[in-house]
Amino acid sequence: MTAPRLSVALAALDSYSHVDEVHRCLEAQTIRPLLELIFICRSEAQLALPTGFKTAYPDVIVIEAGEHVLLNEARAAGVRQASAPYVLILEDHCLPFPDSLHYMLSRLEEGWTAVGPAFVSGNTVSSVALAANLLTYGQWMGWKVGGERRFVSGYNSAFSVKALLARADRLEEDLVAPSTLQMSLVTEGHRFYFEQRALMAHWESSTSNGVRQILAKNGRALGMLRGRDWSVWQRILASALNPLLVSHRFLRGVGAFKRLDKRPLPALVYLMPLTLIWTLSELRGYWCVNRREALEGVSHVEHNRQRFVDASREPIRKPY
Repeated sequence: MTAPRLSVALAALDSYSHVDEVHRCLEAQTIRPLLELIFICRSEAQLALPTGFKTAYPDVIVIEAGEHVLLNEARAAGVRQASAPYVLILEDHCLPFPDSLHYMLSRLEEGWTAVGPAFVSGNTVSSVALAANLLTYGQWMGWKVGGERRFVSGYNSAFSVKALLARADRLEEDLVAPSTLQMSLVTEGHRFYFEQRALMAHWESSTSNGVRQILAKNGRALGMLRGRDWSVWQRILASALNPLLVSHRFLRGVGAFKRLDKRPLPALVYLMPLTLIWTLSELRGYWCVNRREALEGVSHVEHNRQRFVDASREPIRKPY
C-alpha cells in the first residue's frame, strides 16, 4: 500500500450519523489513495458505526479517546496518531469539494507549514447564518487568487505534523482556537499559504440563538487563550482597545460581503450585532478564571453542528 501523504483528523464525539456526509466527501477526494482517515470518538459503542463499515472502509482508523474527552483534546489525539507528514483538522460541518485536498497537499509539499482552503457558505437560506459565515470565515471567501497569508482558517486547514507535535503539551489548548497557534508559529518563522482552489462549504447555525451560543462560547475561549499570560495591566489595555477589534471584524466582514457574487442584504444587517457578541465575549474571556469551563463551552457548541442547522432548508449535504 502507498504510504499516506496527508492524514485527516475528524472528531466524531457523537454517532457516526453526524459525520457520514463529511466521510462521503473524503471518500470522493481525487487523492483518496493518498489519505489516512482518522476518526476520534468517545467510544466505538457511542460512535455506532453502520453494519459492514469496517469491511467497506478497512483503512479508516478509529481512536477511542474516552467518555469525557473535549473536542480540542480529540483533535490533538488525531494529530498524534497521524502517520503522514501533514494533517488536516476537519470540522464535522465543513465539506471539502472533490479536488480540495489535492490542491492543499500540492502546496504543502512546496514547504509551507500550513495551507488553508477557501470557503463558500453551506447555508443558503438563513440570513443570520450567512452573516456568521462572513464574520468567521469571510476573510477566505470570494477570492480569485491565493497566496501567502499571515493567517489561514484555524480548522479545515492542513498543517505540518512536525510543527504541531513540536507544540508538545501546548497542543491541546492550541487546538481550541488555532489563531493563537498560528500567531506562535509565525514568530518562529513558519509560513502559511491560502489556496483559493481548495474549496470547502462551511455551515453555521440556522438560528439567531444558535449563532449567539457559538460566537459567545468561542469568543470567551479565544479571549481566555490570548490573555492567559497577560498581566492585569495588559488585560486592562486589551479591554480598552476592544472597540477597535469590533471595527476591524465588522469591516472585514463587509469586505467579504463585497467580494461575493451574490450579496444578500439581510446578511449584512446581522453583521454588526454578531460582531459585538463575538468581540464582547472575547473581552469577557480576558478576565476568565475558569479555564476548564471555557474549554468545555467551545467543545459543546462546536461538535455535532447538525443540531444547529435547519435540516429541511439547508442541510449539511455536499453542495456539488
